[in-house]
Amino acid sequence: MLSGNHPPVVVLVRPQMAENIGSTARAMINFGAKELRLVDPKPYDPAIAERLACDGREILRAVRHYPDLKAALADCIFTIATSRRPRRIKLEAIKPHEAVQHLLNLPVSAQTALVFGAEQSGLSNEELFLCDITSTIPVTELGSLNLSQAVVVYLYEWFQGGPGKAWFSDVHSRLATHAEKQRVYDLLGKLLLAGHYKPRQRLPEFMRRVKLLFEERPMSEREQRILLKALRYLENLPRPQSLTGIQAGLTPGLP
Repeated sequence: MLSGNHPPVVVLVRPQMAENIGSTARAMINFGAKELRLVDPKPYDPAIAERLACDGREILRAVRHYPDLKAALADCIFTIATSRRPRRIKLEAIKPHEAVQHLLNLPVSAQTALVFGAEQSGLSNEELFLCDITSTIPVTELGSLNLSQAVVVYLYEWFQGGPGKAWFSDVHSRLATHAEKQRVYDLLGKLLLAGHYKPRQRLPEFMRRVKLLFEERPMSEREQRILLKALRYLENLPRPQSLTGIQAGLTPGLP
């Protein structure tokens, strides 16, 4: 095993076939990944999945189930969404080796996740927005990979990766979890709506861009607390006062 980082968890969202669940477990055991999470899977026959898992049966026996993606990612520090299908929204998707480099740059013990959508429909836009970055495997125009093959590509890239550049240097704080960061983004979105952000239907895409700004490097728990405190201060400002300050070109609380 070349990578010294903690293996990413593999998250399958609404998987439809026992064969793909089993084949995913087989892929994981080959590249050192140990934890499989299923989000709202279609009912499947565990015996079929185990038959395809081969040496990955223990992964299947320890599989964890979640009602939605937000719950499945709550304890993760950094998450990669994978996508193949065309989108109407503007989406900046990077290649697998570039995406995995983000994981390798994190502290060794950081909990990370690779997220894969349903075989037919993939991830929803809302689920893509929950993740930190989006990645796509380049293939020919007529090319198509099944679910477990896509998992192999990302885990291979992680397995081959060497130590990253260790860009987290805040020795006074741990990294913020997905759930902690999401509290910041949820409150920011709420404040933007309260401020009559327009066009309203483009807010998710705007929030996606905001998240990308913050994910240039991982957010620490201390930074998360600072951001959340600032947003809560703005949330509690009386509306006339906040509007007056903005119109006057002033920043509340500063001389």
